[in-house]
Amino acid sequence: SYVAKSILPRSAFTCDDIVKCQQKSKNFDRLSLWYEQISNVYKNVNELQFMNWGYADLDEHTDDNTGYYSKKLYQQVLANVTLTDQNVLEVGCGRGAGAAWCVRTYIPRSYVGIDFSRNVINLCEQCYSTIPRLSFMITDSNTHLPFQNESMDVVLSIETANIFDEIVAVKQFVDEVVRILTPNGYFLWCGSCNVDGSSILIDYLTTNNAFIIKEKTNITRNVLHALDIQSNSRTDFIDRYIQPADQEYYRILAGLPGTQLYDNMQQGRAEYWRVVFCKNITTDISLI
Repeated sequence: SYVAKSILPRSAFTCDDIVKCQQKSKNFDRLSLWYEQISNVYKNVNELQFMNWGYADLDEHTDDNTGYYSKKLYQQVLANVTLTDQNVLEVGCGRGAGAAWCVRTYIPRSYVGIDFSRNVINLCEQCYSTIPRLSFMITDSNTHLPFQNESMDVVLSIETANIFDEIVAVKQFVDEVVRILTPNGYFLWCGSCNVDGSSILIDYLTTNNAFIIKEKTNITRNVLHALDIQSNSRTDFIDRYIQPADQEYYRILAGLPGTQLYDNMQQGRAEYWRVVFCKNITTDISLI
């Protein structure tokens, strides 16, 4: 059976005291409300379709409010991997616009978007239930993934790093991805991480021989540029739809300039990478 080797999680969060630990947990809980509240307070599919930070070429400067830069982030992550006629799983599908765009653009055999939030999945189904080959499910990615062994050709994860902030959750998730991916299947990931391109998830994937890295690209400058271009429209959205007491947390998760997540990247304390992992066909797992 697949046995994980012990590793030192370089990016594991450490606390100087219990107060800081409690504050981190409190902030993460508040940030998680973005998923829940955004589906409740705003259901117009024509605005804020995408929730990821986006990707922009450095010579681009126009925000057309159509999710153009968020689509480009998907294009970057999928650049050298074929989805056509493949079975695809997206972990943390958000409002579902990315999943719908991928199905229309790449014509996979099937595409399943999962999310832990019932409200978000309800919104996805409300907006995109008529698209062939596309479906959505409420599933906690930290536990069992309800799919058969070797049933998925591609597993996609866009900006879900905070879900995998602890080694136990990472191990459970990786074991499940290994189980459901076909031989030579792909796990595609992008998100913020340490300045050397490491994170708990990336470290675990690469040091346990479950996956081989095919591509690993630093796209920090392009993501920051996309956030700059979209800052006015996202600020306007938050001002119009979010109560003042909650706006700080939405600004952080939206990656607006001046917030901690943005400043960490802009000042070199964090980076944003895209990584293409290929399942190692020598990995031995016990099929259930």
